[in-house]
Amino acid sequence: MRVVATAGHVDHGKSTLLRVLTGMEPDRWAEERARGLTIDLGFVWGPLAPGGEAVAFVDVPGHERFIGNMLAGAGAVRLALFVVAADDGWSAQSQEHL
Repeated sequence: MRVVATAGHVDHGKSTLLRVLTGMEPDRWAEERARGLTIDLGFVWGPLAPGGEAVAFVDVPGHERFIGNMLAGAGAVRLALFVVAADDGWSAQSQEHL
């Protein structure tokens, strides 16, 4: 199974994209769901195509206050799904995640 970490700005839709791709909720804590903000690492998985290889995703926080959690989740993976919102574009925080 391949493991992919998300990366990108806090409000660019990383968790939302994973919900759509997998049908699972990456935000595990009630506080995360209430605030609409990923605080700790989230984990979801599923095939990207019917009958296809399963992929596991590590949903990392985007907010600068939680950069340590982002590094913990992204540090051990070889693939990243870098998310940039089309309506907002590249930001300083996008650059930090890169």
